[in-house]
Amino acid sequence: MNPANDDTTKAASKRVHDPLVMPFSNVRHLDFRDKIRAAKLAGFGQLSLHPHETRDTIKGGLRPEDMREIAAENDVAVTRLDPLSNWNPRWLPTNMGASYINDFDIGAAEFFELCEQLGIKYCSLNATFAEDIYTTDEVVEHYASTCDLAAQYDVTCDLENLPIWGVKTLRQAWSIVFTADRPNGGIVFDTLHYVRSGSTLDMLKEIPAGRVHCVQLNDGPLRLPAGVTLEENCFDRGWPGTGEFPLIEIVRTLADMDALRQVSPEVFSPHNATRSAAEIAALSSESLQALLDAANVAY
Repeated sequence: MNPANDDTTKAASKRVHDPLVMPFSNVRHLDFRDKIRAAKLAGFGQLSLHPHETRDTIKGGLRPEDMREIAAENDVAVTRLDPLSNWNPRWLPTNMGASYINDFDIGAAEFFELCEQLGIKYCSLNATFAEDIYTTDEVVEHYASTCDLAAQYDVTCDLENLPIWGVKTLRQAWSIVFTADRPNGGIVFDTLHYVRSGSTLDMLKEIPAGRVHCVQLNDGPLRLPAGVTLEENCFDRGWPGTGEFPLIEIVRTLADMDALRQVSPEVFSPHNATRSAAEIAALSSESLQALLDAANVAY
């Protein structure tokens, strides 16, 4: 192989594969039109939606075809419904209150019907069940069955590791996806969960690049502050570049793997609820683009 051509290939791979994503976490407090507006103002071409909010928007009178038209008029694609928690019979978390459970209680069939109505092709699965509720084989079985159902709607199911629940590490999540061996299976990579679960870059490198379908970037202290629980920290994150996470190293590793797809600054924070679409757009775009620039990644 010509060394110059090899260098060109490597350089070309250090890029984000598709338009940046405005995640539902950043715009939960906004109505649908303002969610789209925030994505457009940020210069992001994709948006993820929360299933309950989406269902409520439709019940409020905005039809799925209206939502698709509004998105298309603003050059924003709604590409992911996030999350599906009720994909196994014992999904109820033991460390969350009733309001949280109500927000995430939606059956898989209804969930995938929403995907179909909105033309959404990707979804995120959260393993909200407590640790040791299932054997690994049982988790694989439930995940594989969910992928099979999703395939009927042409949807890809991406499993996300969350250290507060039953699939804690990146390696554990990939083991489930690998063993299930479904063509529409994949991984959500999130920097908070990566750090808090004690996952490593070696674990990340075990995953084929094409199976990392979603990259969620956020920041925080390397060590959980005294008195702060994992659950609390999960919903109070920092914008990329405001904490101690090794984000540049992580992004460069993902770039070297050619695994930067559906990249977003996913920042759950109580402070977002008071911010306008323009403020959210600025915080999202400035933090994410500064990180990608620092990592020398094209977008």
